[in-house]
Amino acid sequence: MKVHLIILAAGRSLRYGKKDKLSEQVGGRKLLPSLLFKMEQMKKEWMGYQILVCGENTEKADYTGIRVVNENPEKGISYSVFLALHTLCGLPEWKPQDAVCFCTADQPFLKRRTVENMVEGFLESKKGIGCLFFKDPKNPCVFGGKYVPELLSLTGDTGGKKVLRSHMEDVYFYPAEKEEIWDMDEERTIVIRGAGDLASGVGYVLYQAGYRILMLDVERPACIRRQVAFCQAIYEGVCTVQGVTGRLAAAEEEVKKIWSDKEIPVLIDPECTCLEWVRPMVVIDAILAKKNIGTKRDMAPLTIGLGPGFTAGNDVDLVVETMRGDTLAHVYEEGRALANTGVPGLIEGYGKERVIHAPASGTIRYFYRVGDPVHKGEVIAKVGNTEITAPISGYLRGAIHENYPVVKGLKIMDIEPRMDDRERCFRISDKAEKLGKAIWKAITNWEERCCGN
Repeated sequence: MKVHLIILAAGRSLRYGKKDKLSEQVGGRKLLPSLLFKMEQMKKEWMGYQILVCGENTEKADYTGIRVVNENPEKGISYSVFLALHTLCGLPEWKPQDAVCFCTADQPFLKRRTVENMVEGFLESKKGIGCLFFKDPKNPCVFGGKYVPELLSLTGDTGGKKVLRSHMEDVYFYPAEKEEIWDMDEERTIVIRGAGDLASGVGYVLYQAGYRILMLDVERPACIRRQVAFCQAIYEGVCTVQGVTGRLAAAEEEVKKIWSDKEIPVLIDPECTCLEWVRPMVVIDAILAKKNIGTKRDMAPLTIGLGPGFTAGNDVDLVVETMRGDTLAHVYEEGRALANTGVPGLIEGYGKERVIHAPASGTIRYFYRVGDPVHKGEVIAKVGNTEITAPISGYLRGAIHENYPVVKGLKIMDIEPRMDDRERCFRISDKAEKLGKAIWKAITNWEERCCGN
């Protein structure tokens, strides 16, 4: 028995929104050429023909197999299946007892060896269908020749999964890694849980690196450094962080519109329910709750947790150190970040002195704005009738939103002791920038590693 490989690359990429989806790069490689290279490395005794079904405008990648052009992609995936099988059945080495393996061209992290293992397991199983499996059946799928008539009878935008699901008792399943089964139906999207200042600094760096960002937060964020936090959009509808606009979205269509305007959507979604309609490449938990409040490793091909509360290799793939010091921004592939000390990192020798907590519960009223100089001992705000004095001199760097329900002990303000640069109050912190760059590098390295053979 021979197994003939069919690569489906003629889709219209309606969800993706770009006609040249297969020339997009992941891990420094274009989608289609990368897959073709991997598949052409298959030198197994069972390997038969290779057929690429592509569109009229598909980039002419180097390819030694048979190229079939689908001039009517609007007819759906079933038409690509028909064209491939019609071509295959007319070739001299095709035999009715042979099998056909379908691959889609938009799985950038699919490993050649995984496809080989799946096909070999299928052949040994003596079953009629084989596929990858992660939670449920995934591509690629291989079908014995007896199922070719059913595949030829498919209509519309229906692929081989319909045939597979009709014969589950005859299916061999080969377990796959979560990143391998991810298909790039959308642009490289990163969902960030939390939209405070550190999360926003990370989002800003990744946005500038070309990723599409979606930020999530609670209905009333308790952020101090609001001038550099995209969560401010939840209060104001729109905000700007160093020239990048964040805009509040209420639903999927609004998120997509904001993306199309090259802005960052901010969604009130503490439970991360958006994963029902967006399939991100990366999920980052930047809530900084000092514990994991719902992030799971299988939420995305790559999951990253910031700070304590996560275990790399367990509930997330990577953990990033957030404590100031020599290990700040270190990326852990195993283990945990340093435990929370409850003491802010030192700036100009000041740690806990530069952070102000509410002395009482109530409504807060400020006498200074962010960026104003304040002096040690002077009254800078009130919570109810309780006065708050500045513990040190410097610039008022952050202040919780006046409409936030302040409770005693809550962190409500911080002071920047460095007086050489007032604009520092309105810029992403060096800490946030360092975290963002470390995460960018970690994602880039992961992409390159996963895109290999």
